[in-house]
Amino acid sequence: MSAVRTAVRTAGRQALVAAAAAAALFAGAGSATAAATDQAPRPGNWLYTVVIEGDDAVGDMKGNLLRCPPPKGSGHPAAAVACKQLKAVDGDIAKIKRADVACPMIYQPVTAMSYGMWDGRRMVFAKNYPNACVMHASTGSVFKSA
Repeated sequence: MSAVRTAVRTAGRQALVAAAAAAALFAGAGSATAAATDQAPRPGNWLYTVVIEGDDAVGDMKGNLLRCPPPKGSGHPAAAVACKQLKAVDGDIAKIKRADVACPMIYQPVTAMSYGMWDGRRMVFAKNYPNACVMHASTGSVFKSA
C-alpha cells in the first residue's frame, strides 16, 4: 500500500509543479501588458526562487528574490555566485552544469521552482529532486536559502 501512496504523492507533486509553472507563465503574460503601460520595466535580471520541502503536494516553502546584479543587502544569501552561474547559462537554470559531489541516498524530497525575467525573457523553472543535496548540485547557488 505504501507504493501506491508514494505514487499518488509523486503524481500530486508533479501536478503541483506543472500547475505552478503554468500559473507563472499565465500571470506573467497578463502582467507584461500592464507593466508596459503603467510603469517602467524592472531593471536588470531577477528570479523569485522557492523550495518546497517534503513529499506531500504542499509543504514548507522557502523563497528568495534573486536580482542580478545583486544590490547591497540583497535578500538572497549567495546572490553574487548565483548571478555568475546564471549569466554563464543565459539565465536557464536547467543548463547549469551539475557539480561533481556525492549526495547521500536519503529520500527527503524537495521541489525547486522559480519565475522571473532574464534579458527581457520570461523564465520559469520547476523540478522535483530526491533531496536538497541533489538540488544544490544541479542548480548551483540559485536555490540557496538563508
